[in-house]
Amino acid sequence: MLDSDWRDEPDRPHEACGVFGVYAPTLDVAKLTFFGLYALQHRGQESAGIAVSDGTTVRWHKHVGLVAQVFTEDILAQMPGHIAMGHTRYSTTGSNRVNNAHPVVEMCDLGRFALGHNGNLTNTLSLHDRLRRMGVKTSGSTDTELIALLIAHTPGATFVERLQAVLPLIEGAYSLVMLTPQSV
Repeated sequence: MLDSDWRDEPDRPHEACGVFGVYAPTLDVAKLTFFGLYALQHRGQESAGIAVSDGTTVRWHKHVGLVAQVFTEDILAQMPGHIAMGHTRYSTTGSNRVNNAHPVVEMCDLGRFALGHNGNLTNTLSLHDRLRRMGVKTSGSTDTELIALLIAHTPGATFVERLQAVLPLIEGAYSLVMLTPQSV
């Protein structure tokens, strides 16, 4: 590629979601994740969310707004655990409302789990149709919710088995982070 080929690209910031994860059994992972998201704020300024697991329970908080607007010391203090994931959103699909903020949290027979995602799926319509045929309704309008619902409603004895079944169905370019009560 020649240097002149880059001139067609507009000279402006390119937004994308920010995803952050931490495993630290002796530290305050909610606060660490807050600071990680704060550093990634430039990647998405529409909403922010954190999910934390203590090995038994998944707790989460998310809302529309900047990281420092969404989280307070009191909220972070109510999120004990040793593993956490966070997300700051720039929407590529779905509107900017709280039920489209990440992490997307779902409950299934294996327990509650949280999912964060960055990227674009190219087959959201077929995934939505698959869920509809399964009798599953969506509440938001993000491709991340589609992935979470597929995981929740796909047979499998473990989350790993469900991921092995669901991930081949997804087309596009993306990264995915998942937190379960049993996350290492």
